[in-house]
Amino acid sequence: MLEKKSLIVILLLCICMGLFGACNITNKSWTVTQYGNPKGNPMMCYAITNDKNELMLIDGGYDIDAEMVRAIIEEHDNKLAAWIISHPHPDHVGAFNAIMKNNTDIEIGDIYTIDVNYDRYKETAQDYDRFDVYEEFLAITSKMDNVIYLNENDELEVAGLHMKVLHTWNEHTEGLNVNLLNNGSMMFVLSGEEDSMLFCSDVENETEAIVLEEHLEDLEVDYIQLGHHGNWGMTTLFYDNTNPRGVFFDVSNLIMDKTDGAYDAWQMKEYFMNRGVEIYELRTAPNKIVLE
Repeated sequence: MLEKKSLIVILLLCICMGLFGACNITNKSWTVTQYGNPKGNPMMCYAITNDKNELMLIDGGYDIDAEMVRAIIEEHDNKLAAWIISHPHPDHVGAFNAIMKNNTDIEIGDIYTIDVNYDRYKETAQDYDRFDVYEEFLAITSKMDNVIYLNENDELEVAGLHMKVLHTWNEHTEGLNVNLLNNGSMMFVLSGEEDSMLFCSDVENETEAIVLEEHLEDLEVDYIQLGHHGNWGMTTLFYDNTNPRGVFFDVSNLIMDKTDGAYDAWQMKEYFMNRGVEIYELRTAPNKIVLE
C-alpha cells in the first residue's frame, strides 16, 4: 500500500494538473455575430467574442448604426481587443467615425485597416463612394497611435484567432477605373483550431482572378462573408473553389428578393442553396455561429 505522504503528493499533483488544464482551456471557441440595420439597409457589421469575453469588431455599418455598435461595445466594458475596418465606405466605417470622433471612454487594442492611395481614389471616386467619409476616417485615425495598415500575406493573432490577409489595395487596384475602394478592400481569413471564416468585404469580380491565383489553398474555409454583400460581387466561378458550410449575405430584403435583373443576390442564394449551404441573411440578424 502507498504511504500516506505518497498519496498526498499524488493528490496534489492531480489538483495542480487539473488547475493547469483549466487555465489553458481558453480561446477555444469564438462566437461570430452578424448584425443588421433595423431599417434594412445593406451594411456590414460583425462582432466576435472569445472565451475570455474579449471583443473584436469588423466594420460596423453606417453612422445611423452607431447606437447599435455602441451598445455592443458597452456590453464588453467599453473595451475592444481589435477593430477591423475593411475599407472606408460609409456602410462599413460610418459607425466607427460617428463613435470615435467624440470618443472619451472606449479602449481599443489595435485598429486594422487598409492603406488607400488618396489621390487615385479621389480622382476615380463616384458620388456613392462618399469620399468625405474617407476623409473623416483619415482625420480621426491620424490622431491615433494604434492604427495598423495591413497588406496581402500579413499573418497575425487577433483575440486568439489566426488572421491571414489575402488581399488589400494593391497595384491591380490602382489599374481599375471604377470601384477601386471595393476591390481594394481587405479580404482575410480568421481561423480557430478547427474552423475558419473568410471575409471577402466588398471585393468584386474584377479582383477574384488574382485571389484565386495567389490564394487558392486559403479558400477551404467553413464560413464565408460574401463579396460585396453577396450582390454583384464575386461570381460563382470564384465560389466554385470554396466548400463552406454557411455563407453570409449583408444586403437588404429588397435586394435579396428582387428577381427582375436589377440585382443578382437571389441567384447567388439559389446557387448556395442548391449546394446545401446554410444561408444567413440580414432579415434574421443577429445571426450567430461558433468557430472552434
